[in-house]
Formats: sequence, C-alpha cells, structure tokens
Amino acid sequence: MKIPLTILLTLIWAVTSLGQSSRGGLIGVYKSNGNSFERYSVMTLETNNRFTYKYGLGGCQGEVKGNWKIVDKKITFENDLSFLNDSIIHYPNLGLTSWTVKTIGIKPEQNVDSGCLKDDNLHLKEGVISSGDFNVSIVRLIATPERYHERKVQVTGYMNLEFEGDAIYLHKEDYEKGLNKNGFWVTFSDKLDRKEIDKLNKGYVLIEGTFNKDRHGHMGLFGGEIYKITRIIKW
Repeated sequence: MKIPLTILLTLIWAVTSLGQSSRGGLIGVYKSNGNSFERYSVMTLETNNRFTYKYGLGGCQGEVKGNWKIVDKKITFENDLSFLNDSIIHYPNLGLTSWTVKTIGIKPEQNVDSGCLKDDNLHLKEGVISSGDFNVSIVRLIATPERYHERKVQVTGYMNLEFEGDAIYLHKEDYEKGLNKNGFWVTFSDKLDRKEIDKLNKGYVLIEGTFNKDRHGHMGLFGGEIYKITRIIKW
C-alpha cells in the first residue's frame, strides 16, 4: 500500500520534531559543534537511561558513564560512583549542570569541565543534520534564522570590512544600497591572520562559523551574526 506524500511528510516531521522532546526521541549520539581536529565532546544517551560522555583535547582523553533522566524538560546526569570518587584522575562531574533539549540536539547550561577542555556548545544529534543544513545560503539564514541559531554554517557572500561595519552580504548591491538586513555581522577566530582576512575585503568569500540570530552587530543594524569564523577563502 502506498502512503500519500502528505501523510509521509507529516510522519517525518513528527519523528524529527516531536520525537526529540520525548525520552525515546532523545536516544542517540550528540557531537559538540565546537569539535575539531583532536578536540571532541560527545554525549551518547542509551536506551536504558545510561549515558557515556567522551571527551578529548590532544593527548588528554577520557570518558564518563552514568545515568540520565528528564527533569522539567531538561536532562540531568549522575556519574557512576567510580567516576566521582577517583582521587587520581579528574573526571568531569556531569551532575553539576543540566542540559537543555533543543530541536536538533542538546546543550549544557554551563561549561562541562573535563580538565582537558570546557564545553558548553550545542551538541548536534548524529544523523539529524545534513550537509545541506551546514552549507546554507544567506537567503535561508534571513528566512529561517531560528533553524540555524548557534549552529555551524558555511555561507558565501560579499564581504565588507570597515570600522564598526564588518559584515557579509547576500550581494554587493546590498552593501552599496545599505540593505544591512540582507547581511550578517562577522567576527573571526583569533586563529586566523587578520592581515590575510583583510586581503579578501570587498569581494565574494566563503566563510565557516557559528550563526547567532540574536546578535545584530553595531547599532543592531544587521540580520544576525556569524562568529568564531574559522575558515575564509576567496569565492
């Protein structure tokens, strides 16, 4: 029996949207959007209300196990005693902060301090985020900013750098006409060379960073902000 397309789409929406708020819908692997080469923070929620949290930064690595539950629509954790009473190794105490449930993942309300690293980034649920959701157009960021809030994105556009006006726009004409809502404030990671960034000023570029819908740059003029930009190339 063939299922009508409208019914199929409704079922898909229910699984991806509503399921994330239920205990069963939370089961899965969550990876921090701050992860990079030799840096990782990964939470796995298992079916028996057990969790495994793995973390690492360079040669410092470890994992913690314990129990999790939902309290007031938030996830709380309790380490197994073996990870709380170890006098030699510092394990992160997952019980020190609850995690908020988001549509596309879970996020600690405070830093999870493992000794190696501190992480309070949104942890995206594995299998939910597609490459199409990472490589997005500025048009989609303008139309549905809440979908990409606090997520890593890759966008292309016209970049203008000036005092109190660093931004990337949909088109060069948007910059020239002062259509700031068609642009996003940009801030760069300290790991990038500002001199190399400046060479790409007033041109089309591809950037990768984290999007925030609630930050609007100087005088609140822009449609949002792309910050912690870790990659920029000429386009």
